[in-house]
Amino acid sequence: MVTVVTIRCAMDIRFPEFEIFAPKVEVAWSALQQRYANRLTEAEVDYLFACLIFGLTSPAFGEGEPSFHFDICRALVAMKLPPDRAGAALYTVPAPTEPWVESLREQLESQSAKMGQTLQEMRNSNDDQVADADPSVLSRPVNNEEKAA
Repeated sequence: MVTVVTIRCAMDIRFPEFEIFAPKVEVAWSALQQRYANRLTEAEVDYLFACLIFGLTSPAFGEGEPSFHFDICRALVAMKLPPDRAGAALYTVPAPTEPWVESLREQLESQSAKMGQTLQEMRNSNDDQVADADPSVLSRPVNNEEKAA
């Protein structure tokens, strides 16, 4: 069964992979807030968050239509940021207040891309298991009397 989620933002976006990314978005936002909110500007943290989301979604959507990938990034960023901040995070690169911000961005994007690849592989593996399953197993419960026979 595929769950399709509609995210309301500047436009409606529907994509079944939402349930894969949503928990990671929550964790990523919390981690960025804990580690960097007191050390970087709000704009920098928002930008790092958007870059992390881009990396996370790239294995699943990076080879597809760029505007669709961007729409997914926008929807996921909008889970945590109000529209004005989400737009700024996606469209502008703030001036770094610390010299290590750019290397941090690269590291976050790279690590999140690896996580996204793992999520994609897990999803593909689950899809393969469902496709390989015997349809009769999925359609009825197991009866212990049938096992004994």
